[in-house]
This record gives sequence, C-alpha cells and structure tokens, in this order.
Amino acid sequence: MRLTDFIPRKAILPSLKAANKKAVITELVTALRKAADGEKFAVVEVAEAVLDREKIGSTGLGAGVAVPHAKIESLKGVLGAFGRCAGGVDFNSVDGEPVSLVFLIVAPPQKNEEYLQALQKTMRAIKQPNVCKFLRAAKTAKEIEDLFRETEEVAKV
Repeated sequence: MRLTDFIPRKAILPSLKAANKKAVITELVTALRKAADGEKFAVVEVAEAVLDREKIGSTGLGAGVAVPHAKIESLKGVLGAFGRCAGGVDFNSVDGEPVSLVFLIVAPPQKNEEYLQALQKTMRAIKQPNVCKFLRAAKTAKEIEDLFRETEEVAKV
C-alpha cells in the first residue's frame, strides 16, 4: 500500500480554510467525500467518529504534524486525505506546537490490516528527512501528490 493508494489528489488540500481542529477534520472529511469513488458516507458521522477518537488521545504527533484517524462501520475501504494549515491549528500536540500538516485516515473495522498499513506508511513518510519541509513548501495538490510518490520511491530503497 502506498500513500497515493488511499489519498487521492482530490482529497489533498494545500490551503485549509479551517481555524480549529473540528473544522479542519470536517473540511478534510468533506474533501474525502467528494474524492471517494463509490464510497457513500455522511460527512458528519465520519467527522464525529474522528473527533471521538481524538478524545481518547491527541493525534498531534509534534513538529507541526497530526494524523487523526478512526474506524467507521459504514465505510467499505481505507480512505485518506491531506491538508495544510498555513497558520497552524491547535491539536493538543505532544509538543504543544500548532499543527500545519494533517493526514486524515479512516477505515472500516474489518479492514484493520490495511488501516494499520496506511498509518504505518504515513508515519514512515513523515519521518523521512525534509518531507515535512517539502510538504509545507509545495504549492499545489499535484506537487504534494508528486512528493508522496517520491517519498514512496525513497522508502523502497
């Protein structure tokens, strides 16, 4: 599984308009709904499930990155979205810093293996040198998607 397998270009938002965690998640889920071919789900239901998961523990990893995620019964497969918040958003990150890069991942409970793979691929990409810097500098969804592809190529080595 690759980042581009579950994060379609239409679900990459280089400039999120939202100014708080709930709005960021809702904006990403809305983009995901528009991009998800064949998946029919209620934006409110998915956003609430992700926010409920956030109550268990923040997905703000530090260094300006968050990976909100949740399992949702009504979904058929693993879905992802990516967004960038220019000014940063409070995600209760472990380091207390605002989040500017948000990777959203959702999946049905029966796709647990694929869900864990998606989380693993995301974490592996984030940890590569300069990836977050390049994600912050990319101007378009296509540039971000291209960066995801390059990241996947480097990870194979």
